[in-house]
Amino acid sequence: MVKTHPSKTPAGLRFAQNTIQMQIKTCRLAYLDWLRVVAILGIFLFTAARPFTRPATSAAPDQINYMLNSSCIPLLFFLSGATSLHMALKRNNAKMTLLWIRRLLAPLLTSLFGLLPLLIWLSQWESGNPGTYWSYYRTAVGLALHPGNWYHLWVIVCLTIYMVMMIPLFRWLRTASARRFQQSLLWFVPGRRIFLLLLPVAAVFIIGLLLGFPGPLLVFLYWWMLLVLGFFCMLQPELMDSLEHNRRYSLILLLMTVSFVVAGQNYHVSPLVAMLTEPVHAGLWVFCLTGYGKKYLHQEHRLRNYANLFIWPFYLLQQPLVIIIAGFVANWQYPPLLEYIFVMLSTWLFGILLFNLLIKPFVITRFFFGVKPATPPVTTGKVVKVQMPQSEFFY
Repeated sequence: MVKTHPSKTPAGLRFAQNTIQMQIKTCRLAYLDWLRVVAILGIFLFTAARPFTRPATSAAPDQINYMLNSSCIPLLFFLSGATSLHMALKRNNAKMTLLWIRRLLAPLLTSLFGLLPLLIWLSQWESGNPGTYWSYYRTAVGLALHPGNWYHLWVIVCLTIYMVMMIPLFRWLRTASARRFQQSLLWFVPGRRIFLLLLPVAAVFIIGLLLGFPGPLLVFLYWWMLLVLGFFCMLQPELMDSLEHNRRYSLILLLMTVSFVVAGQNYHVSPLVAMLTEPVHAGLWVFCLTGYGKKYLHQEHRLRNYANLFIWPFYLLQQPLVIIIAGFVANWQYPPLLEYIFVMLSTWLFGILLFNLLIKPFVITRFFFGVKPATPPVTTGKVVKVQMPQSEFFY
C-alpha cells in the first residue's frame, strides 16, 4: 500500500476524507436527547403554571412568560440547530424533505386542524353552547388559523420555516469552504472565547429592538440566531467540549445575570434596559444547561428511547390538556399550589395514556404526531423480537 504525504494529497480528496470522518461522528448523542426532554418538560411546567398566575401588567410583568422565553425555548431551538447538522449529513434532499413532512409539517397540520379546533370548541362550550363539534368545526378552524390562537404552536411553525431556511446551509456543508470554516471555529475553543458566540445573537436582538422591529419578527430572528448557533456549535464538536469545560463559569455568569434581572424588576428599571439583557440571559441559560447536560447526561438508559418517542407528541398535547384540566379545577377551593400540582400530574398522566393507547400503537397516528414508525418484527428461530428504533426529534 502506497502512502501519500498529506501535503501532496489533492484538496478534493482531503475534503472527501474529512467529510467521511465527519459523517462517522453523526451517531446519536445521549445528552442531546436528554436535554431535549428537559427543555420540553420545562416548557410544560411553565405552561401548567399559567392558569394560576395573575395577568401581566406594566407594574408586574409576566414572570412565567419571561422565564419560559429565557430558558427552555432558547434551549430547544439551540438543540434543534445542533441536531439538524446530523440530519444534513446522514440524508439526501429527498429524505430530508420526507422527514420535514413527517416530523414538523404533519404534526403542525394535526394541531391546526385537530387539536386547536377541539380546544376552541371546548372553550366556547364552557361559556355557552356553540352546538355540536362538527357543526362548529368550520368556525373553530378559522379561529385556529389565526396566529393569535397558536399558543405553543409558534415553536413548531418557526421550526417548520427554519428547516426550509437551512437548506442553503445543508448544501454548503458539502463544500470545501465548510471544512475551512469548521477549522476557523477552533479559535473560539481556548479559554473563555466561547462566550463571544453570544455577541451575534445579542447584536441581532438589540439592533432589531432599537430599530423598532415588530415583536413577532424580532422573536423570529432571535430564535433563528439561536438555532444557527447550535448548528455551528455542533459543526465544530470542540465547541461543545468548551461549553462543558466552562459550565461553572456559565453558571456564575447566569446567576449574576439573574440577580441583575430580579433587581431590575424590583426597582422598576426601564423596560428597554430589561429587554437588552434578554439575549445574554437566554444565551447563558443555553450554555449552562448544555455544559452540565454534556457532563452528566451523556449516558445510556433504557428510558431514553421511550422518552424520545413520547416527548414530541406530549409537547403537542400538553397545552390543550392543561387548559381542559385547569377548567375543571378553576372552581375548587384549594390552595393554588395543590391545584397546580394536580393539573401538572393529571396532564402528565393523560399524556402518557393517550400516547400509549392512541398514538404509539397505530401507524397513522404515529405519522400525524411526528413519531417515527416502528420497525417490523424480526423472527429469529422461535423467538420474535420487536425492534423499537431510537426516536429522533426531526431527523
